[in-house]
Amino acid sequence: MKKIVCIALALMMVLGLCACSGGTTAMDLSAANNLKDLSGARIAAQSGTFHADAMSQIPEVKSSTLPEFADLLTALQSGTIDGYIAEEPTAIEVCLGDSSLDYIHLVNNDTGFTATDADVGIAVGLNTGNPLKDQINTILAEISTETRMQLMDQMVHISAGETVAELALTSIAPIEPEGTLKVGMECAYAPFNWTDMSSPSLGAVPISSQGSEGMYANGYDVQIAQYIANKLNMKLEIYAITWDGLLPAVQSGSVDAIIAGMSPTAEREEEIDFTDVYYSSNLVVIYKKK
Repeated sequence: MKKIVCIALALMMVLGLCACSGGTTAMDLSAANNLKDLSGARIAAQSGTFHADAMSQIPEVKSSTLPEFADLLTALQSGTIDGYIAEEPTAIEVCLGDSSLDYIHLVNNDTGFTATDADVGIAVGLNTGNPLKDQINTILAEISTETRMQLMDQMVHISAGETVAELALTSIAPIEPEGTLKVGMECAYAPFNWTDMSSPSLGAVPISSQGSEGMYANGYDVQIAQYIANKLNMKLEIYAITWDGLLPAVQSGSVDAIIAGMSPTAEREEEIDFTDVYYSSNLVVIYKKK
């Protein structure tokens, strides 16, 4: 029933976009190589993200936002938008799964979006004053840049249905865990995090949310969370939470940490603490080829 409701809501959102677009012919973005080339395009982003803020940098943009990231792909494939903003690893994963799509390489602070390191980095979110921050920073410092890049490449290909023999980042799970690390993420933003509905992919972790029996989470964030939990000698539990619900969840103590492709922006740092960045990426615009 949940799936049916989600699909119905997604269709309603797309129909709403259709009405707003007024049947405008899709704009060809294939030759764009800077923000000015996107002037007048119908560009969308997930609400509540830096992507949505960055969208305003495009001249004369016809902007829109949707609450779920998957809805952006639906809107693009239906022709109701010309493109949407994402991180480059997500664009690579999406394009591997659909050869009709491509993305514009917009280098941060060069031909593309003006963004700080915090804007385009992702970090672990913790409730203000959580003593785990320093411990997690020490653990993250152990992971080399090369390993981080290799792991992301593996997650891109695994999420696209390919097989990997062994993950680039591994650690020994504790035999007798000292507590549980509860981590919140959307489980819907590949390759950072996604849901395996049937057979779990390499490195997948069961989702502990109520009603998620038989579902597994995997992705770059999941592997980082597993590595952190193992090094802390704790058991990992993953909870699927909507994007807007992540900050309230960690503030209320429902989860101990957010590991969900979340950028430590200045606005968010007013509400919660963040560790050091554990991945950085360029912002891109995904579009449909003509």
